[in-house]
Amino acid sequence: MDNKELEKKVLQKEEEIESGKPKDKKSTVKYIINISVVLIATGLAIFFALKDDAGEIFKMLGKADWRFLAVVLGLMAGCILIRSFILFAFAHLFTKKYPFHRAIAVDQIGQFYNAITPGASGGQIMQAYTYKKQGMEISSAVSILAMFSIVYQVVLIVFGTISFIVKYDFITALGYVTININQNGRIDLPIWPLTIIGFLLNVGVIALVFLMGYWHGFHNFIMGPVVSFCHKIKLVKNPDKTRENLRIQVENFKIEFRRLSTNVPFLLLVVISFVAYMFVKFSIPFFVGKALGNHDAASFMDCIFLSNYHQMVTGLIPIPGSAGISEFVFYNLFMTKNNLSGGFFCAYALNEETGLMEANLAATETLTRSALLLWRSSTFVIPIFIGGLVTAFYRCSPKDETHAGDLPNRQTFYSLQDETFVARFEEVESLIETSRLSRKAILEKLKPKKSPSNKKKKKKSKEAPANLAKQDYDELELDDLEND
Repeated sequence: MDNKELEKKVLQKEEEIESGKPKDKKSTVKYIINISVVLIATGLAIFFALKDDAGEIFKMLGKADWRFLAVVLGLMAGCILIRSFILFAFAHLFTKKYPFHRAIAVDQIGQFYNAITPGASGGQIMQAYTYKKQGMEISSAVSILAMFSIVYQVVLIVFGTISFIVKYDFITALGYVTININQNGRIDLPIWPLTIIGFLLNVGVIALVFLMGYWHGFHNFIMGPVVSFCHKIKLVKNPDKTRENLRIQVENFKIEFRRLSTNVPFLLLVVISFVAYMFVKFSIPFFVGKALGNHDAASFMDCIFLSNYHQMVTGLIPIPGSAGISEFVFYNLFMTKNNLSGGFFCAYALNEETGLMEANLAATETLTRSALLLWRSSTFVIPIFIGGLVTAFYRCSPKDETHAGDLPNRQTFYSLQDETFVARFEEVESLIETSRLSRKAILEKLKPKKSPSNKKKKKKSKEAPANLAKQDYDELELDDLEND
């Protein structure tokens, strides 16, 4: 399907919606089921956090410092604004008439669908349709979201690498996740291997695509023997479909990576924005702890690194919103039972025997559960509620879009990438060629003009300055072509 046919299909869908045709019941049921799974899993996680000492937790929440709670709300708003600014900046690569409030709507719709679909797989396709309803070409929308994903993954990996280098000792000193089998047995799993595995998986995704795109031998090895072997051991059900998905990812990565590399100042702006976003998002537990009176030894940078590890572990879990798992990892990551004072959350109580204030396990558990409740509410529950309202009432929202009677997922976004491949490839080639022509025109204007006053001056201008200028011009042009 080419781009024109895709546009026609989208318009037909919009006409069906406007004509009042009934929605697909199967799709509606799956939406309800997914949202229910998210709410139930989150509710159960909060229930287990509260069940042992709900009274103490609510007492602690009632005494929370409202000034730091206001900071947490400000950080929530900051996350929305920074993500929206990045989407807004990408949109301005394709059109100068794109207001900021539209980018906020695209962001919120994406956040909502990411939260209710497994592995955050539904946000991109719905954001693409939102851009389309706002008047943008579907191929441009796909390019924006592909570039957004590439830069985000790269920044997250660099962020994680720095975290591991700077806080290696802190990682290896992390506590254990305790799984009780029965009354007499339990399993203690160290947390640090989970953070390393999550980090390697994130690195592996972007590294695999990059190597397949620029190393022909590696590309053939993965597409051939590796996929076939994975099919034999039952890791891959449909090898042909897997190869097609890999091909789409690789080719789209090459297109959008080339587009980004042609505009270095813009790329730097986006990278800085993503770094700022991660600092804002990852700092929320620090201010939650401040609101609840967490001990002064809790470092701001430790909070940033721990939140980064949390993202590494939970980011690839194929559960809508990582519901249940996210709370479990947070609780065990931010509190170290075998070394209370060495963990991030730590509360002190009076030791009646010594008469001194000492780290207390029961008080620390209450503090951590209270922080978990505030953190999860500010980073997931409230945002999903806001995103749901935007999705329901924004007039350009694709809430009625269905895809073969199913929820949107990564496969539908792959299909959209494949369908718009030719248009985006030609657009990037045209952009690069136009950039070359523009540089040549500028260099031509910089060449010294020949003076017609007398023949001697004319001769000198040909023999010395002109030759020198041409040499400089050729070197500059060669450098430009090499850079391209």
